[in-house]
Amino acid sequence: MDVEQVRQAGTRTLALNEILVRKPWRGTGVARRIHDELISGRAEERVVLLVNPQHGDGKLKAVYEGWGYGQIGTQQPFPDSPVYDVMVRPL
Repeated sequence: MDVEQVRQAGTRTLALNEILVRKPWRGTGVARRIHDELISGRAEERVVLLVNPQHGDGKLKAVYEGWGYGQIGTQQPFPDSPVYDVMVRPL
């Protein structure tokens, strides 16, 4: 990856933390609609998120892949945290 591609100036990347929906709305597309609304019309070049690859036996990661995210690495934010997959999607 080119150094210029990962250079940060505070305006290039949107960091998405979590999208959670209550059980009655899971599997209905609500999370996807929330996600799409959050990222629509953004000025940033990309959106990045961390996902625990073990969560839901990998199903959550597969959801994000279906939404256009790809893994670019791993990160362990804290010594006692799991190792997360770093996923990115262009905007």
